[in-house]
Amino acid sequence: MPRTRATHQQKLEQLMQSKDKPIISGVTGESFLAKLVGFHPVNSLPFDLMHDFAEGVYPLVLLAILKEASSRHILTYAKIEERIQSFQYGVNDAKNKPPIIRIKHLANGHIVGSASQKMCIFKLIPIILHDILDRPGDTLDIYVCLRKIISILYCTKMRRSWLPYLATLTTRFQSLMVNRLPNNVIPKVHFVTEYPCLIAMNGPPTGYDCDRFEGKHLYFKQLAIRSFSFKNPPLTLAKRHQLRQCLLLSNKSFYNITDETTWEKTIQHSELSLQVQRLLNENGIAELTYIECKTISLDHVKIVQESAFVFKLVHEEEIPCFIYIR
Repeated sequence: MPRTRATHQQKLEQLMQSKDKPIISGVTGESFLAKLVGFHPVNSLPFDLMHDFAEGVYPLVLLAILKEASSRHILTYAKIEERIQSFQYGVNDAKNKPPIIRIKHLANGHIVGSASQKMCIFKLIPIILHDILDRPGDTLDIYVCLRKIISILYCTKMRRSWLPYLATLTTRFQSLMVNRLPNNVIPKVHFVTEYPCLIAMNGPPTGYDCDRFEGKHLYFKQLAIRSFSFKNPPLTLAKRHQLRQCLLLSNKSFYNITDETTWEKTIQHSELSLQVQRLLNENGIAELTYIECKTISLDHVKIVQESAFVFKLVHEEEIPCFIYIR
C-alpha cells in the first residue's frame, strides 16, 4: 500500500517509542527538512527513474534474460561475453558504452557500470541477442512489458490519458515478476506500480530525475581529482565552477538556438550516390552544388551518419516513423 502522511507519522511514533529498532519500515527518524514550510517527506520526495530502473529493475531483467539463455543451453556464458564484447556500438551510444559483462559477473549476479551504461545495454540487448529472443521463455514478456513502461516514463511531455494504460502495464510487470521470477523480486519492483499516481501529482518523472545531478556530481569529482587541491577543496571547486559559468554566459549565442556543422565541403551533384540523386529528384531538389558535412547540430539535436530519428507520428495510435541517416 502507498505510504501516506498518517502512516508515516505512525512509523515515526513507533520509532521514538522503540529503543531497540533503529529503523522501522524504512523510516530512520524525522527528516532534516521537516521544518520547511510545505515540505513533507511523503509528498515532497518523489521516486527517481535512475535508481528505480537504471540501477534497479534493469539489471534484474537483463541478468534473468542472460541466465535463461544459458540454462536452456542456447548460449553459454562465454558466448554471451563474446557477443557483448564484439558488438559495434553506434555513434550516439559510444559515450555510454558499457563495460564487458564477463562470466564472473553473470555467475555472481552483478552487472557493473554506471546508470547510463546499464540503460544502454538494456535497450540494445534485443539487437545483440536478436537470433534467440524470439524463442519462447519466461523473460521475454517481462522485457517487452518493461520496455513499454519506460517508453512512457521517459517522455518529456505526457498526457493524462496515458496514465490508465501505464497503470495496467506496471501492474502486469509486477505480476510477471512475482509469478515467473519470484527470487528476483525486490522493493523497486513494487515501486514501479506507484509511478502512475506519482506522475498524476508531480508530472513527468524526467523533470525530477537524478541523472542531471549525477552528471553535475561527476564534473565536480573529476575537477577535485585534477586540481590536486588539499587545503580548501570547496573553495577551489566553487571558484572553478563560477569561472566556467561566466565563460559560458559571456558567449552571445549561449541563449540562442544556432545550427552548427563540422567538416563542411562543397560537392557537385554528380558526386552524390545514385540513391541520393534519385531521392533529390523525387522531391524536386535540383542544385548544381551541395554542402556536405560530417555532423550537424539542428535545434540542439546532433545528427551524424548511421543514426535513426523519429520524424513524425501517424494514425491515432501515434505510430512512430523513423528516418535513417546514411
